[in-house]
Amino acid sequence: MAKEKHFVKVCSCTSRGDLSFMDLRVLNQIARDEEASIAQEKDARRMARRALALGDICMAAGCPIKAIMIWRTAAQKLLKMDYYWVDVPLYFEAYTSFDHLVSEKEGIILGRRIDKAWHLLGHREMATWARHMRIEYHDMWLDRYYEALP
Repeated sequence: MAKEKHFVKVCSCTSRGDLSFMDLRVLNQIARDEEASIAQEKDARRMARRALALGDICMAAGCPIKAIMIWRTAAQKLLKMDYYWVDVPLYFEAYTSFDHLVSEKEGIILGRRIDKAWHLLGHREMATWARHMRIEYHDMWLDRYYEALP
């Protein structure tokens, strides 16, 4: 008599390719490994995109708080990384705009995802991150170009 093999279901997907189930131990291990690599990332835009993807996996697996924590940490780090450009003297400003140097688009997307997760949890009062990110980048722009304003 042959020995039966037992397999543990780690994840499952729908026919459209969406994640429908993921084992929480596997998810936590993936999140821990990926968060460590995201923390070491030097490129702000790449760091934000990786955090967005990891948070999306957490949301699809049914862990919105984990996704919010990942996105919030990434948004705070993104602001720190982008604020570096405020004080750096740029000699090529005639050829480069402030939008090319900072990751405003990614920051606002992170804020929107955080807000959406809070809405899904039923906490509309906590959904202020998109507005917060817009204000931070606007203030960053003002800090950079304040002396040039009339």
